[in-house]
Amino acid sequence: MLTKLSSLLIITNLYPVPWAPNRASFNKQQFDLLSEHLQINLIVLMPWTEWFQQRSFWKKHHNIIACPYFYFPKIGRRFVPFFQYLSLLFMLPWIKKSKPTAMLASWCFPDAIAAAKLNLHLKLPFFVKVHGTDVNENCQYLPRRKLIKNWLSSAKVIFCASKALGDKLVDTGIPQEKICVNYNGVNPKIFFPAPKKKSIKKLVFVGSLIPTKGVNELVIAFINLSKRDFEVTLDIIGGGPMIESLKKLASEHGLIERMKIHGSIPLKEVAGFIRRANFLVLPSYREGVPNVLLESFASATPVIATNVGGIPEVVTEDTGIIVDAQNSVALEKAIENAFERNWVTDKILQHAKTFDWQRNINNVLEHMV
Repeated sequence: MLTKLSSLLIITNLYPVPWAPNRASFNKQQFDLLSEHLQINLIVLMPWTEWFQQRSFWKKHHNIIACPYFYFPKIGRRFVPFFQYLSLLFMLPWIKKSKPTAMLASWCFPDAIAAAKLNLHLKLPFFVKVHGTDVNENCQYLPRRKLIKNWLSSAKVIFCASKALGDKLVDTGIPQEKICVNYNGVNPKIFFPAPKKKSIKKLVFVGSLIPTKGVNELVIAFINLSKRDFEVTLDIIGGGPMIESLKKLASEHGLIERMKIHGSIPLKEVAGFIRRANFLVLPSYREGVPNVLLESFASATPVIATNVGGIPEVVTEDTGIIVDAQNSVALEKAIENAFERNWVTDKILQHAKTFDWQRNINNVLEHMV
């Protein structure tokens, strides 16, 4: 089956590192499964500031290498792919030694642009995987959108985490025939159901603690709801710049015991929180298809999420409630309605079977060969 493809070079910023071991676990899961079929060599792109601060923690691997790149913070985003490309040129001896037979860039802008530039030297079959924000945010800016159109058109196939992402790329000018919708999977050894205690009312949020994840709307909705319902609790899981302000809010409203901020924790611990929750809440402003929703289905936990990106593609009436983004009132009502509904565990678990890593991997391999 894989006579033409034996060694895959992957270039991405989206991969766990020693100082952020919980970053992008879905990418690691996919790449680990691909490594059962192919020799995988991985270049992890990272800003020079991050590398400089954390370089002592980096551990050398024979098939994984760090590639720090220079850039000007907060200005000139359109030039970042060029700076990444310059840094990747220094990796050419290592790349050629590994003898890749294909290249995959996992993250649209800027990573895939830089990888496409690099491929002018390597002339490998080139593939791209896009996730959500890497397309949705960057396509809002004309210079970046032009770069995406010009350079991603050189890819043989672009794997999209949702149909909505594929449609967005087609709108930028990418040929439809290059688009392959390929939903991520879930690890059933980590995410699985367990009986829920009927006496508890638990909500859980999992994601980066940044405004565009809808954290502000969630906290406002929860604070208002908690004034009427003294049993409901909220666990907030994830790292980010809002962590201290959230702790302060919990203290100011007397909710330290009911709104707990846990920070970034290992995936198995995340799975435990989702498994024990009544609902997972994700009120993002923009998304592809967040893996945490798929993981929630596998845990038999219904979701409350926003009508953005690929979320409506995966959330059904039997598995969750969809609300408009940036609307704390609608979110509050949706949470109340969710507690009043009777959810059928078997229907949620049946839907969860749709999102299978082996199916995802087979799809990638079939398009690469």
